[in-house]
Amino acid sequence: MASSRIEDWKPHLGRKVSLRYKLHDGDHPYTEAIGVVSSVAVDATAAQTISILTRSGDTKIVASGDILASKLFPV
Repeated sequence: MASSRIEDWKPHLGRKVSLRYKLHDGDHPYTEAIGVVSSVAVDATAAQTISILTRSGDTKIVASGDILASKLFPV
């Protein structure tokens, strides 16, 4: 599942996922977040975002257009 449309993510709220996504800095082109999908939304700049709650308690907010690859873990 590598969709960038938030409508495709809404059914997966509460599911554990792994996201590989682009970073916008020169040193590291991409990173990964593993955790639970806690929200899907449109931010103040009209970007579609997916929020991932990690095991350490951090929330990673990823613009849907930056997602390179994704994996849903079995329930």
